[in-house]
Amino acid sequence: MTIKQRLFISHILMIIVPVLLSLLTSVIAFLLVWRYFWGLDEGAMIKNTEFRAQYATVESLMIKWDNKKTTDADVVADLKHFKKTQHSKDIALLVYDGDQLISSVGEVTDQKMLDVALKEVGEHSYLKDQTFLTTFETNHYKIILINSNYYNDLYYQDPLWDRDYKSMLSRIIVVVVILILSIIFITSRVLTRYLTKSITDPLDLLTKGFYKIREGDLQYQIQYTKQDEFLPVSKDFNGMARQLKQMMDNQNKLEANRRELIAGISHDLRTPLTSIKAYVEGLEKGIAQTPAMRSKYFTIVKKKIDDLDQVIAQLFLFSKLDTGEFPFNLVTTTSKKLIDEYIGFIQQEYELNGLKITLASNDQNVVLEVDPVQFRTVLTNLFENARKYVDRKDKEVVVSYEVIAEQFILSITDNGNGVSEENLENLFELFYRDDRSRTNPSKGNGLGLAISKKIIEGFHGTIQACNHSNGGLTIVIILPVKSKRK
Repeated sequence: MTIKQRLFISHILMIIVPVLLSLLTSVIAFLLVWRYFWGLDEGAMIKNTEFRAQYATVESLMIKWDNKKTTDADVVADLKHFKKTQHSKDIALLVYDGDQLISSVGEVTDQKMLDVALKEVGEHSYLKDQTFLTTFETNHYKIILINSNYYNDLYYQDPLWDRDYKSMLSRIIVVVVILILSIIFITSRVLTRYLTKSITDPLDLLTKGFYKIREGDLQYQIQYTKQDEFLPVSKDFNGMARQLKQMMDNQNKLEANRRELIAGISHDLRTPLTSIKAYVEGLEKGIAQTPAMRSKYFTIVKKKIDDLDQVIAQLFLFSKLDTGEFPFNLVTTTSKKLIDEYIGFIQQEYELNGLKITLASNDQNVVLEVDPVQFRTVLTNLFENARKYVDRKDKEVVVSYEVIAEQFILSITDNGNGVSEENLENLFELFYRDDRSRTNPSKGNGLGLAISKKIIEGFHGTIQACNHSNGGLTIVIILPVKSKRK
């Protein structure tokens, strides 16, 4: 339930609950008042009404029995009928012939009153507490009717006023008003507390989350499942925490890469500079005494300067590619023209330098959109790496390509020893070289594969490395196909 729905329901309940409880309180108060002022009187009056009917029946019997022909058997039969039709537990009816009890119905609760009535001559009525006794006389019989639960309605001339009706009613009204106000207050407090809790609890969770993030616990996630307005906020917070963690991880990785970059640049610049310094000192101190030696020294210094110039040029190229400022000259060309013709052109030259390049036969020919010059730079970097790092006499590279699902997949596999699995993902990092090549800087400066990756990404493609099943290293380049060509 959303907070908006809770507010709506709370407002409705703020009206309905006090009204219902107030009505219930008023009804209860009315029933209590009615019970106090009228209930007992009305109950007693109902009982007196019943007693009046019994009294009238006894009077009828008295007239019936005031006949010389009436026998005791008739009296007994009439009393049985009275017991069946008119008798109640509070009524006793006795018929005497002189001092002899002919028949009776019910139980006498006050024997003294009965004894007094029997001694008195004539018809009399007696009232003691709630016991009412009356006597009737006929020619032969004396009839005594007793009601042990009689309400003396003559005693209360005005019972409502005798019980301080107005004073009591005013007090009850005050109590009812206080109860209604209390109900409104309690209902407001309960609903307000419920609503406040539904807002403060998720706010406390968010606050706790912010403290956790501030303390550096970027893995902290808010556990919130209620379907309300705070659920998307909690999800956004968790997403923010994940993004912050990813940013921090990337930042740490960038920092590590920066340190490695500085170390790589320092290494690849310091090595030729050290050599240049050594040869210049040799020339300065006259170690190279003959013209031939001085010429050799100058040639070495020049080569080292060329190496420095190449490193700086590659750094500049990588910087341009990394910032997206390098101006690619994208043209549409075919795979056979881009790869087959280029490999046919350089095969002989590389074979003379100890690297055999084999192109697997393929009839597929597709149109690609690339910068041919930069793509050939990528191929040259890969072939040069194979020539430098494959530790065999019969160095060989096999080039093959295929088209799968509108993607051009180019594979370049050497016959070397491959790369350890943990180092595969680092091959395309700037200045990364296998540990074995670090001791021989002349084999490379660790810029070639990093530059190749940026170039391929500039063509909207990907480049990755994996170890071949035969033990060599495979570089896979994937480019989008523009169209197929027959």
